[in-house]
This record gives sequence, C-alpha cells and structure tokens, in this order.
Amino acid sequence: MPRKDKRPHSAVLQDPDTLENEVKPKQDKIEQVPPPLPPPPPQDTGPTEAVILHPGSSTLHLGLASDLSPHSVPHYIAYRYNSSAGDGNAKPRQPHGVSSVLTYGAELTPDLVIQRKAGLSSLRQALCEARERLGVVEPGKGEEEECALFNARTQPVSGQWDDAEEENVQWTDVSSSPKYVIGTDALYLAPDSGYRVFKPLRYGKLNVASDCPHSLVLNMLEDLWTKAIEDFLGIPRKEFKMYRVVLVVPDMIDRSMFKEFMNILLLRMEFASALLHQESLCATYSAGLSIACVVNVGDERTHICCVEEGVSNPNTRVTLHYGGSDITRLFYWLLKEIHFPYKGCSESSLEDGQLVQHLKETLCHLDPTITGIRAHAFSVTSRETSVVHDYEMKLSDQGILAAMGVFYPSTFCLPDRSPLMFGQVPPPPDPEDLFDEGHWLDSQPQQQSRPVPVKCEVAPELLPEATKRLGSVHPGKILGLDQAIHFSIDCASSLEIKKKLYSSILVVGGGLSFGNVSNMLNARLQLKLPIVLTKGLEDMEIFTNPRDLDSSIVAWRGGAVLKCLDTCQELWIEKQEWEFSGVRLLRERAPFAW
Repeated sequence: MPRKDKRPHSAVLQDPDTLENEVKPKQDKIEQVPPPLPPPPPQDTGPTEAVILHPGSSTLHLGLASDLSPHSVPHYIAYRYNSSAGDGNAKPRQPHGVSSVLTYGAELTPDLVIQRKAGLSSLRQALCEARERLGVVEPGKGEEEECALFNARTQPVSGQWDDAEEENVQWTDVSSSPKYVIGTDALYLAPDSGYRVFKPLRYGKLNVASDCPHSLVLNMLEDLWTKAIEDFLGIPRKEFKMYRVVLVVPDMIDRSMFKEFMNILLLRMEFASALLHQESLCATYSAGLSIACVVNVGDERTHICCVEEGVSNPNTRVTLHYGGSDITRLFYWLLKEIHFPYKGCSESSLEDGQLVQHLKETLCHLDPTITGIRAHAFSVTSRETSVVHDYEMKLSDQGILAAMGVFYPSTFCLPDRSPLMFGQVPPPPDPEDLFDEGHWLDSQPQQQSRPVPVKCEVAPELLPEATKRLGSVHPGKILGLDQAIHFSIDCASSLEIKKKLYSSILVVGGGLSFGNVSNMLNARLQLKLPIVLTKGLEDMEIFTNPRDLDSSIVAWRGGAVLKCLDTCQELWIEKQEWEFSGVRLLRERAPFAW
C-alpha cells in the first residue's frame, strides 16, 4: 500500500513563489512603523511677562519679573486742585494726608516728652552696657557739649548754583499743566504751583478722611500706579491687557482692601490676570528660606510674622506702630539738642524732611564700637534764590541713639497709635462673599448683630505665657523690636519650631537699613533668650541682605520669584473670572489662609 503522508496540510510543499507572496505581507506588517504624529499647534497660553507691584505707605517698588531690581518711587501724587473745582483763583489748601516726615501725628504733650527723656536715659545706659561687654571705652561726657558749641558757632558758606547742578535743584516743571504728577515730582512742587499733594496709603491703610472719601483714594491709586508703569516701565496703558500683575501686600491687612486692589488691577487698569501674595512669604521666597521669622520694618509700621514651611502662621503676627520715619524724627530731635546748624529747617517742609531723611540714612548706625566726635558736611539748596548753602556739623552718639530707638519706642513719642496689634484683625462683613461668616451672622433675622471688632492688643489666651518671659507685657505697653520678636516666636506651635525660628531671622524693609543691624539684634535677643531654648539651639543667624539684595527690595524680588513657581500657576485670577465671580475667587485661590 502506498505510504500516507502524515505531515500537516500547512507543511505540504508548495510553490516557492506562492510562499514568498504569503510571507512578504507579514514581513511588511512587522517592519511597518507608523509615521510620527505632527507637533500640536501652538496654544495661546496668555501673557507670559508680569509686572510686580509692592506698594508701601511711602514708597512704591515696581518692575518687570525679568528685572534684577525694581524702580523705587515715592508713593505720592499731586493733583491740580483748580482743575476740578473750576476756580482759577483758588488759593492753595493744606495738603491732605501729607506732612513732612518731621511732623508728629499729634501735639506732643508734656507726658510724652517726659517719657522720651526717660526712654533716652534707659537707651544710653543700654549703649554703655553694650560697649562694656565689647571692651569699648565709653566716650567722654563732654563730647556732646563740644559738638553743641561747634554747631552753634558754625556759619554756612553760600554760593550760586553750578550749571551742572541746576537740573537737580529746580522746582518740578508744570508749565504744561498736567492733571497730576507723581513720585519725586510731587514732592518738589513750588508752593504756588497750584497742586495739592496726596498720600493714598498711610499706616498700611487707605488714607481716607472727611475731605478725601474712599472712592477718591481708589482713584488716586489707579492714577498713581498707571502713571508709574507708563513712565518707569515704558508700558502704555492700552497694553496692560498683555501683562499679568503680582501685587505684594502686608500680612496684617483688612481683607476688604484685597477686593479693592483686585478691582483696580483687573477692572480699571485691565490687566490680563492678577495674583496677590503676602510680604513675609515673598521675602522667604527671595531669601530661599523655608522657615523664618520675618521682621519687616517699614516707614510707618513694623510687621513681624513667622513662616513655617511656606505658610504664614497668623497666630505669630505682630504689628508695631513705628518704623523708619519715627527714627528720622528722633534723629532730628537729637540733632536739635546739639544745635543743628541748619537753623531754617522747617518741620512742615517736605523738602527739609527729605534732607533729614538723607542725613539719617548716611549717619545712623548700630555699631557700638564707633565712638568719638565725627564731622559731616551737607548742602541745602534754595530754589527761590538760586543759592546753595554748605554746612558743617559735628555729632557724637546721635546716630546710634536714634537707630536704637526701635528697642526703646517710648523715645518715639507715639501719641495716637495703638501700642500693639496681634493676630489678624477681623474684617467687616462682606455681602458679596456668600461664605463670609460676619455677613451670615448679620443677616440672620432672629439673632443679634455681632459686636464691632475691636483692635486686639495681645491675645488673652497667649498673654500669660508671654509675660512669664517678657515680664512686663500688658495691654497699653509699647514693645521694643527685640521684645516683639521674642513674643512672635513664643507663639509658635512647638519647641523645635521655636528653635528653628531663632536660627533663621530675616530682617527686611527699608526702615532699618543701617550698619551692624544683625550683630546688635543678635546681642539683644540673646540677653532675653529663654534657658529652655538655649539647649540644642544652633547659632542664631540674622539675615539682613540675603543674596546681596538690598533689604528694602527683598519682598519685591520674592514676588518676581513667585511668578515663576509652578505651584502658583493655577492661582492666577483672570479678568473674566473676576468679573463673573468677584471676591469669592480669593477664598478659593488666595495662596494664603483667607
């Protein structure tokens, strides 16, 4: 019988051409690679450049996020007062909210003068003890008398202006009759120029008065910020919609001001989007610190707040109602005690106030090793008579005594400002915010309206613990800067956090930009450091110029860093979103506790 082929049917020999035709499509299917997908079309991600604004009571810092340093503009605006009134013969009125830095907020009472003298006595004793610890010989008692005798006898040397100096000493040119001028131009207007100077912010609040209502102050901020951006950044107003804006605000501020600021930036100035953030956090971003006690000494107020892992602890916030301008007034008072040679210095003159401010920045320091009599020359220019007067004066310890006033604030003669504000001030009810607790309580038909919030001085539940160390802290007492730092850190959550905060103290702001700040503050904090914190505490480190930045622009630089953080890209508030949702968006997207 023929042998049967047991091979499977597929293995039966076939024509080679047929096999080739069957295998080739399979090989083609394996070797075939899909073509690469085309790149996605470019999407419009909106504006990429951002304007960084950091408004203070006396100075506005502004610039682009790509700038290394901001422009610093005096936060003043002057309006042509007869343009709105329509009376060309109107007489100049007293400027609202604007007085020389040498003018006190209220009349000095005899009690305040006595307190100042007592504070200066304690201050001199502390300076003497600091020099003893450093082994520095205390200067002789006759130095101040010698300085006073020299200053009383010295006479100025007068001369005509040089052509090269003429541009810097003339009054602001308003021959074109602009509606308003800002910054330095507003400070150097002729008395008969027909303009009235305003200061929109004061003590961290809107400078509202009976003759300057809330709406007018908001218009001032809009005009001032718009003019500054156009003049210093070269961005015309019609192009604001092509930019984002970051606004750096104080930690302790009425939340209702956030809404007003957003309305100005998005609805009036028409920026594409905006982002608000707090000064303390922006300062830590700029310094590269994750935990720090931030001490922000401004011109009129001092804010202290502890930042823990990128979060501002509201329980540690302290506001002191004194700053750099109070140091200026104390320095001027000390100069008058040794017969300041410029006899025509007027406390009501904005120009003379700027002169004393410059002398303070030049001569004040916190280095107890500097002793002896020092000579200093300065010039006073007269814009009316085209004459420059050169003065020479001598001084001894006036510079360090004025700067040390922050540790003895009774020397500042603070008549009408609260001694201490602690925590977060409760905001007024906001009917636009559906989740606002105050508005919800007030709208209940059968419940009593909540009491008007009172400015808290020291939290009662935290006061006993603080008094164990500070000894004399009580409502009504004005804390020195070193005491307030101890108080703020003492309110932190744990002992380990407190040790880390003492090891990382960040001093920012332009109010304390003097030499040897870190050493003096370190020595004073060590004197009252609790024993329980000395064990295991690393070296107390105080940062005054982190990354070689001027202390006055550290917070602004942090706003520029904030713009680049990936974690903040979802926190921008677009103009259309703000128009639709309003203040409710801040509760959802504010990068801090609302």
